[in-house]
Amino acid sequence: MSTDTSAAREEQAKKFDAIVEEVTKGAEHARIAAAHFRAGEVPRAGAHALALEGHLISARRLLELVAVEHAARARTIL
Repeated sequence: MSTDTSAAREEQAKKFDAIVEEVTKGAEHARIAAAHFRAGEVPRAGAHALALEGHLISARRLLELVAVEHAARARTIL
């Protein structure tokens, strides 16, 4: 395996690590939002729901980068 290939794979792996972090943070905001809704604290729940969406957007953007980079290297084999 070439060094360039190893470096590219490591960069992709780092993006997936970052996706995990974003999704984990988002999940925690979802838990907190649920607790606030149950407690009738709608504005606080809404703030956490918005934070959840931000983390999901970040995760999606990272996944899009991974997909675009993969498409640039992918070969069609029949």
